[in-house]
Amino acid sequence: MQKQLLSAYSFEKRASKKLQMLTVVALLLLFSVMLDVSIGPGNFSLLTVLEVLWDKASHGVKLEVIIWDYRMPVAITALIVGAMLGVAGALMQTLLNNPLAEPFTLGVSSAASFGAALAIVTGVGLLPNVGSLLVTVNAFVFALSTCILLLLMMRLKGIGTQAIILFGIAIFFAFNALLAMMEYGASETQLQRIVFWMLGSLGRASWLQIACGTALLLTVLPFCMSRTWRLTALRLGDESARSMGVDINRLRVEILICVSLLAATAVAFVGTIGFVGLVGPHIARLLVGEDQRYFIPLSALLGALMLSATSIVSKSLTPGIIYPIGIITALLGVPVFLAIIIKHSKERSI
Repeated sequence: MQKQLLSAYSFEKRASKKLQMLTVVALLLLFSVMLDVSIGPGNFSLLTVLEVLWDKASHGVKLEVIIWDYRMPVAITALIVGAMLGVAGALMQTLLNNPLAEPFTLGVSSAASFGAALAIVTGVGLLPNVGSLLVTVNAFVFALSTCILLLLMMRLKGIGTQAIILFGIAIFFAFNALLAMMEYGASETQLQRIVFWMLGSLGRASWLQIACGTALLLTVLPFCMSRTWRLTALRLGDESARSMGVDINRLRVEILICVSLLAATAVAFVGTIGFVGLVGPHIARLLVGEDQRYFIPLSALLGALMLSATSIVSKSLTPGIIYPIGIITALLGVPVFLAIIIKHSKERSI
């Protein structure tokens, strides 16, 4: 009886620590968003930002326009897109049982880049009558189509998770080659637009994007959270999950559809941003382990925090210049990516 009580106490203590971790990261994210709004070509104090957010007219029309129409959409878009990429990366890594899996490394981002380049250079869209949203819609459709291809591959008998990852890498190189062909035939103006889109930018942020992204997150996250115990069981291996009554084929289809929507929307909103879906879940796994009840929400918070912090760094490096966030995430993500590869290789050799 005493051992059972001690075991229950130990479990509650670990759960309490994980909840505390979620709370701390959420508070850091809130501070980061406020700091992101305050920093720019003209810096404002955090108090001024809070006053304008509380009362739009408190500091005049100029500050109201700067904060509400320009900086808030950028800061909140960074939060939402970061959360999307964090969740998408976490789900992909769980689904494929590989810490290197994420939308960027599986070719989803390169497919979206090609879709955007196709719209910029030729004006050809896969959906009719989309007007000024042609580039965004093309990027979304190509990213979604790539995820569907991965889904179809997963449905084939005898195809393991390693084969899926290799297939994703093949997609990555194929679309990069097609993108290079598109760039070669582009005019100078078109090439500038393609490069700007590929580098990833929050400059296209709008309240409409925020509304769409929020609606998607509020739909996908609860759905995934309702399947956390099945996802945790999946991490034990296919046979173990089946023995627990988990329909792994159905689960993989459901989760990959969620990943497809999250990844395609994120890339369509801000362009190609790598490593957020890799680094966020990796840190979350180190902090709370494989329990998906905590791993998924913490991955969302850390992805959002990483992109929000990246937005701050992009505006702070050189006065008057805002660097594309894709450059910053790549610089931060590559060392972590290499560290994961080395760690994974050592674990396999033991």
